[in-house]
Order: sequence, then structure tokens, then C-alpha cells
Amino acid sequence: MDELRTQILHEIMKIYGPNQGQSIGAVIVPAFMGDFKKVLDDSDSMDEVSEEYMTEDKRIHLVLTGRKTLGQKGMKYTITDCEFNGTSINCEHAMY
Repeated sequence: MDELRTQILHEIMKIYGPNQGQSIGAVIVPAFMGDFKKVLDDSDSMDEVSEEYMTEDKRIHLVLTGRKTLGQKGMKYTITDCEFNGTSINCEHAMY
């Protein structure tokens, strides 16, 4: 999961620059990821679900797709696809 967060932060920094990007990313990446975990948790099925996120200035458009599965220790949440401003980001093995 940390690798995916780092990739998203890197993309944010490309848009806003290193200083402002780091500041913005430190707030919105955890917020988007936390909200998506709640979306997965609230889902009634084990099917894939998607959620779209956009910043107020519309410079960032993030689409997360994932599913929850039942593991030995309870529910596991996996992000199966991540799209940042129309470009796919590798999210292999991104789990909560």
C-alpha cells in the first residue's frame, strides 16, 4: 500500500511542484485512501467497486477500484486498479 501512496504522491508533485505537492499530498492521499477503505467496508458484496475523487481545483482526478475478500483473520481490502488523471498506476499487491 505504501508503494501506491508514494506513486500517487509523486504524480501530485508533478502537477503542483515539490513543495506544494508534498503539502497537498500529505492531506489528500490519506483522505482518499481512508475514504476508499470505508467504501469497500460498506460494500454489501465481494464484487469490485470503484470510487472517483477530484480536488476542488479539478487538477487531480483519481479513480480507485478494489474489492474486499474474507481472509483467515477477517476482511482483506485490495485495490485492483488505480487511475490518476487518466493514466493507470501500478497498484499490484496494494492491500489494507
